[in-house]
Amino acid sequence: MLVVLVLCFAVAPAALLLTVGVLVLVFGHQAHDYVFGVLILSLALTFIAGITATVVYVRRGTSLAKLQAEFVQKVSHDLRTPLTSIKMFVETLQGGRLTDRDKIDECLDVLARETDRLTAMVERLLEWARMEAGKRAYDPELVAVDKVIDSALEGLEALVKLGGLESITHVHREIADHLPKIDVDPEAMADALLNVMSNAVRYSPAGNKEVTVRAFKREHDVVITITDNGPGIPQHEQSRIFEKFYRVVDPALPDVDGTGLGLAMVHHIVRAHRGRITVQSDVGKGASFHIFLPAVD
Repeated sequence: MLVVLVLCFAVAPAALLLTVGVLVLVFGHQAHDYVFGVLILSLALTFIAGITATVVYVRRGTSLAKLQAEFVQKVSHDLRTPLTSIKMFVETLQGGRLTDRDKIDECLDVLARETDRLTAMVERLLEWARMEAGKRAYDPELVAVDKVIDSALEGLEALVKLGGLESITHVHREIADHLPKIDVDPEAMADALLNVMSNAVRYSPAGNKEVTVRAFKREHDVVITITDNGPGIPQHEQSRIFEKFYRVVDPALPDVDGTGLGLAMVHHIVRAHRGRITVQSDVGKGASFHIFLPAVD
């Protein structure tokens, strides 16, 4: 329908204006004819530029609306899953159907994990809402790079122990000597690194997970690189993975739980600290995320 409307009310008039402008320039003999022809052509070109901008804006709005709808559906499903588990185990305990202490403890452990999972999801949604509203406050301080990285690695280890991630085969930590400090909110930056690391683990092949974290100085920046041995990210998807709600859709990639907010939040945190994040990846050869932060000498 949109295409038909654009053709009827935009493309056709613009084509007519261009035709009239060209004819006036070709067949006009007076100076005012040439001026009139140039004005018509300018109007036509402006009209076409406006049409193009409008179509692009509408398509982006439609795409965002679709992503938001998918996001709501995904979040609803993700919230329902732990809630269902919690309800089931609570009813089991309330009904007194379990008398064995070990079984009761097992139920309580499941309840604790599902509650933590639900809390983490809600916290992430609230955190994103604060970011979107511009109310996310940061408390920067001069810190050593290895301190921030080690904090993220501790969080990764905790996720593995709590069952949020599969066991990791190898984690490599390579931090250059005598790195300058960085002026960041340690907790926020550690959360950003943890987000990238957990993605690296989730997308790496089961039983052969390798995550490498490197830190080094390049010109005026401290660079933190997180590399995995996963399936990689298709080239045409790499420019969009930091968009909110966006998730890579590729048959070759594993179906991993998520809301599509993780990398968008990482991008927001890094940008808030005057840094930038890039990705380098080839399909079948893993992915490397590079976080550039201003060095404080």
